[in-house]
Amino acid sequence: MNYKLSIGTLVILMSQANSVWAQSPRDLSSLFFDGETYLIQENGQAYSGPVVITDPYTGTKESGTLKNGLKNGVFEWFFENNQLGFRDTYRDGQRDGLFEYYYKNGFLLEKGMMRNGRRHGVSEEYAFRLYRLTHRGNYDLGYKCGNWIEHGKSQSYDPCPTN
Repeated sequence: MNYKLSIGTLVILMSQANSVWAQSPRDLSSLFFDGETYLIQENGQAYSGPVVITDPYTGTKESGTLKNGLKNGVFEWFFENNQLGFRDTYRDGQRDGLFEYYYKNGFLLEKGMMRNGRRHGVSEEYAFRLYRLTHRGNYDLGYKCGNWIEHGKSQSYDPCPTN
């Protein structure tokens, strides 16, 4: 009985602690960007935590997380109709990981991978209005490699590295 009571008490305390430690998103425009890092204006320290920015003229919004003043994790941007416009993954301020771009109506425009700020791996693009695949191939750190489909035609580039 004491074991169950202890576990229950611990769960309640942890949930309350999380709500105290939870950080509300900070408006990105309230931070100072020095060209590399987002800083808290009041003390000049690099900001870590969730951020959001809303354009008052278009109604678009973007959200994500900063770590030590740099974009880190998934950033999402939404059209004024709340439809996802893009999703980018960052690590230490550089695009690194999955990205997806969408048309305003929700259809996929492009998806692929990034590494150290460059396209890397499989990439696909889709035609506007037709919503069919127009480009598909591989990148190696920003350079097309291997066999591609471009506008329905095969195109060959230097082979992709095997490592």
